[in-house]
Amino acid sequence: MCARHEMVHEMISRLNCGEHLSEVKMPDIPGCLIGKTGIAEVTNAIKTNPHVRYVDLSSNGVNEYGATQISQFLRVTNSLRSLSLDGDAFARRVAFSYHALCSCADNSIKTAGAEELSKAVERNSNLHILHLSCNRIEDAGCRRIAYALRNNNSIHSLYLDNNNAGDEFGKEMGVTLTMNCTLRFLDLSDNDIRATGAMALAKALQSNSVMTSLNISRNNIANEGATEIARMLLTNTSLQQLRMSWNTINDGGAHELAKVLSENNTLRLFDIADNRVSSVGATALAKALQANHSIAALYLSGNGIAGPGAQEMAAALHVNKSLQELYLAWNCIVEHGAKALADALCENTTLTTLDVGANGIGKEGASHIARALTQNTTLKVLHLHGNVLKEEGPKQIAKALQMNKVLEFLDLDGNEIGANNIKELAESVKANCSLQTLKLARNKINDIGAWELAEALKVNRSLTKLDLTRNNVEESGAAGLSECLVINNSLRELHLSYNKIKDSGAVQIAQAIVVNTTLHTLRLADNEIPETGAIKVAESLERNSTIHTLDLLGNTISKKVEESLDRIMRSTSAFVTIPTEFQDPGRVAGHDGMLVLLLLYAVLTNALAPAPFPPSQVIECSTVAAPRNFHLSAEYSKGCDSLSAEYSSTKESKSRSLELEADSPPPEP
Repeated sequence: MCARHEMVHEMISRLNCGEHLSEVKMPDIPGCLIGKTGIAEVTNAIKTNPHVRYVDLSSNGVNEYGATQISQFLRVTNSLRSLSLDGDAFARRVAFSYHALCSCADNSIKTAGAEELSKAVERNSNLHILHLSCNRIEDAGCRRIAYALRNNNSIHSLYLDNNNAGDEFGKEMGVTLTMNCTLRFLDLSDNDIRATGAMALAKALQSNSVMTSLNISRNNIANEGATEIARMLLTNTSLQQLRMSWNTINDGGAHELAKVLSENNTLRLFDIADNRVSSVGATALAKALQANHSIAALYLSGNGIAGPGAQEMAAALHVNKSLQELYLAWNCIVEHGAKALADALCENTTLTTLDVGANGIGKEGASHIARALTQNTTLKVLHLHGNVLKEEGPKQIAKALQMNKVLEFLDLDGNEIGANNIKELAESVKANCSLQTLKLARNKINDIGAWELAEALKVNRSLTKLDLTRNNVEESGAAGLSECLVINNSLRELHLSYNKIKDSGAVQIAQAIVVNTTLHTLRLADNEIPETGAIKVAESLERNSTIHTLDLLGNTISKKVEESLDRIMRSTSAFVTIPTEFQDPGRVAGHDGMLVLLLLYAVLTNALAPAPFPPSQVIECSTVAAPRNFHLSAEYSKGCDSLSAEYSSTKESKSRSLELEADSPPPEP
């Protein structure tokens, strides 16, 4: 019996014994599914256990049969509060014509499964949260779910994103929203809802007084749909979060939205990122911000507001007292926009997060931002990634960090800092006592930079996360970092993936792990680590009591090391990602389509996803102690780099959506 089935049967046994399990979560491993038999056994076991409150069967091949089994359980249970049947959105986006292969990575309950679930939803009066993302439900199935909600008075959060729902569903859901009085969170992103469907939803929300969060991103509602949503905001008094990114909205739609934002006093989060808003639309939105007193987070990244648009936003910051988060990445604001924003930061006392990544601000713009950091007393999060700051820019930022006492997160990824310019930044880390996260990925700092930062970490007591991914760090740099890990007692996460620490570097890191008592996440993916180094790392985990996440993807892991890590995971709470048979081309010989799918899936997962798993998801102690999870290599070969770059422009939008999603649903009673 494979490890996967062992865990499933162990969990089923615990349920049948009446153990007090509030959460049942199947490890969502693409391509390794619990199948029809597993679904039937799990649902039957849950029926007999009155303690289960949360069930997560995401990415487990539930399909129509599984949906039918689950719907039968929903008809009789009065304890379940949350049900997740999400599929795998990443696999669906890269599957192209490989539909059969794609289905192994999602649930695909389809229209028939949605029909069965909707019947159960009509009768169930205790379920609060329902996740049905990426299930190929299609418009007809989504319409049926919408209709069922007219007879349900318990569900307050519904996820129907990525299901190919269209305008007809939008109309049906619009009718439901005029009748339902409990639904507060609705995610309809990544569907095919256009202007007609958006207009129906907007008209319904004019009189709806319970909906607090609506996500209609990636639907192509265009200006017509945006205009109707703007009219809705004039009368709606409950909506607090509105996400409408990737909808081909241009200045006309932005202008209509801006007119009502100056009067609306309930909206707190407004996302219009990745549309077609230029400096003209940004000017209208900025003027609205001067009068608005409720919006706390504004997402404008991925538009074309340029320098003039950024200057107007900066003018609003001089007046506005409610905005706390402003996202302007990928807008080509260049030096002039950066200067205007920096001037505003010198006076503004409410903004806590600013993202001006990938804007070409250069060293001149960096000097203005640095000046603001010496005077501002509220900014905690600053994104400057991809701005080609090169030599002088980072030096200016480093000097400011020695004086700044409030900044907690600094993102300098992809700025070509180089080994010769890292010394000043390392010195600032020694002196700074507030910075907690420092991101320096893709900066070519190599061993010299690693040593400089390691020396700083021997002194620093505030930094908890350091990201040195893709920096040409080799054995010598790893040796320096291992020395600091022996002394430092504050660092919690160290990211060293896609470097070249090789065998000796891994051995020295392993020796440090034995002594270190604070590190909980270590990422060493694709570091040319051979078997001997991997064995030392595995052995160190047996003596370390704090590390719960270790990433060894893309290294040479033998069966011996794999078995050792498996034993450790079963006896501790450690979670290890290592290569699997899917990385061996010989195992899929003759199946070119599958190999292509796996390569694309791996690259997109790396390009689109944020940190792969937060700690709360890594340890699934409510199901089986120390679950064994395998994940595909994030970069199967160097040839994948170009494909990864092609999709990198979508990374920010996806990360932004995932980052906020966890806070969106109302709290569970």
